[in-house]
Amino acid sequence: MSYLDVPRIQFGGLYFTNPATINNIILNYNPKVPLQNSQGQYLPNAVWNPLGISQIWLSQCSVLSVVDASGTYSSTPGSDPVIGALVETPSPSTKKQMPNSTKNYDIAKMVDLDPEQQGRSALFGLRIYVTLPNGAGCSGLVTVPELQYLLNRVPNPRSSWGAVGTWMGQITDVTWTGDLSSSPFLTQFQAACGQGIAVKLTVDLHQNNPSTTSTQGNMFCYGRVLGSLGPIGTGELPQVVPGRQISPPPAASPGMAMAAMAPAPQATLRHPSGKRMINDRFGGGEQAPSEALAAAAPAPAAVAQPWNPAPAQVSQVGTGSMLHVDLGGSIYLQGGYTPARVGISNGKFLVDSGIDVGYLDGQGTFQPLTNGQGLSFASQYQLLSSQNKEVFLVQSSGLVDIPLEPDEATAIQGSPLAVQAGNAVVLQEAASGYLLGTDPFSVRMEPGGTVSFQLMARQFGQPIVGQQPMTWEIVDDSGSPSTEISIAWAGSTDANGLATLEVSTPGGDVDLPKDRTYLDTNIYFGSFSDPDGQPIGDAYADPQPNANLSALRFQDYTAPADPTWENAVGPILQAYARLYPGMTQILNIGDETTVEQNAAAIAQRLSLLFLDPALMPVTRDLSPAKVAMIVQWLNSQQGS
Repeated sequence: MSYLDVPRIQFGGLYFTNPATINNIILNYNPKVPLQNSQGQYLPNAVWNPLGISQIWLSQCSVLSVVDASGTYSSTPGSDPVIGALVETPSPSTKKQMPNSTKNYDIAKMVDLDPEQQGRSALFGLRIYVTLPNGAGCSGLVTVPELQYLLNRVPNPRSSWGAVGTWMGQITDVTWTGDLSSSPFLTQFQAACGQGIAVKLTVDLHQNNPSTTSTQGNMFCYGRVLGSLGPIGTGELPQVVPGRQISPPPAASPGMAMAAMAPAPQATLRHPSGKRMINDRFGGGEQAPSEALAAAAPAPAAVAQPWNPAPAQVSQVGTGSMLHVDLGGSIYLQGGYTPARVGISNGKFLVDSGIDVGYLDGQGTFQPLTNGQGLSFASQYQLLSSQNKEVFLVQSSGLVDIPLEPDEATAIQGSPLAVQAGNAVVLQEAASGYLLGTDPFSVRMEPGGTVSFQLMARQFGQPIVGQQPMTWEIVDDSGSPSTEISIAWAGSTDANGLATLEVSTPGGDVDLPKDRTYLDTNIYFGSFSDPDGQPIGDAYADPQPNANLSALRFQDYTAPADPTWENAVGPILQAYARLYPGMTQILNIGDETTVEQNAAAIAQRLSLLFLDPALMPVTRDLSPAKVAMIVQWLNSQQGS
């Protein structure tokens, strides 16, 4: 079971995020590097949103469709009050009160691990609420999801507007409120979610061109989200689909349309040793939403663009089997750029019909599934007309459910799944059937520390038991192999295909690259391979794969015996004030008097739990030893 399983909720709408961008460029950490000109205007190296404060929330989201426990899909308004139900998070316009308190939950924060790892942006404090018209519903805190499968979404993507990414997590402590009896589906959903709710967010079309700040229907910092909620099963990891993965073929095979294998536009992702994740510096311009929709690029030939990976899972539904495939982030979109370099798209898929799902037989021939032929999303578009973004949503979030004939259920147990479009295989499962995933994707480490993470190993969807089915390579900031981070097995895979691995780092300091001395940290990247030597997960996107595991290592720190503003606290807080001026507009943490006057509040924020969205610093890149020193100093000021 997972977000792919049934019963399942599909929802869609918008999301907003305003990340700070000065810290995207590592040289900006050097205090001698100017960020503004003599007129106080930010220079290009401050990138596109220097005043960002890293908030993220859902906006104008609602339930678009459901699939009940029998596998029956419905998007008909009025068939159940859950269709059209609000899906919300804490935001400026949707404040959510804490239980037994007059305080509201903080807005979630989006946090990059490091300037050189912006492909694993994590969400801290994301709470999701599904609310029926009568006020009943469910809600809960999502485990920290980290961005994965950050890939191209439109031809020539250029920026985050042209990218697509995925966040997956779990709500393990679900709050059910009010009378659910008016919604037969939500009553059924509650019964299925005894272990919690699996969450999947597919995000794209994030408008990061600051010239669109006042552009109706294409507003700055807004993007589209297509989501799914399903039941958690036993032995699952929050960020790994317990099933299968169908990926772009490694090379054209005989009889395969070469158009399907057209090379991707220049990649926007970053190699684990490389320096940029997204090229987010570009000019601006404005365009009305009606123009934007009209100007969206017409669909080219059916398979003119590559496809992105698609998770899949087989589950028991009633007395039969059903294959669930998530194409929501897989298919490129219609879209492009205006002459002023503003991204525009109506949100429709380039290929939205004539899609076949099947498998490859022993001769490598595509065999379509009986109920997997001629799949289409063309009738599922639902226009969201908003001043923030005018875009089409996809009622199923791009998910398809295919009932399997008994012989088909048997055939795919050991055969690679495949997707065909335009008579060409555009996605196919690895011949080995391996799917290996890890959780978490990134760790923060102190010298001499050890951190555990988990691995899930599957073959054609079934757990791999009693093995250690993975090898790895660790590289440092320069891409050179490193022994400053090591990984070791803590046992073999269990009955669910799960195993624990331990990441360790020696004590003391390490030699930092010159451009990282101001960060006082180093970054390492782990790339994993299966027993066949094939890269795992995001690493499929060679020659610019993402890292399977990213480790941020703090240097050793010994606090002064008598910390003062001048010798310890001030330089640290002033560096943050410089890098995050959006925060300084709220509270100038670079000013000694202001900090002293707010010492108690700042100490409280620095002392919150790591997972709390209100934690300072939001970036979580200050070592625990330095945090302890600053809190000690702040506490000493409160009695002054």
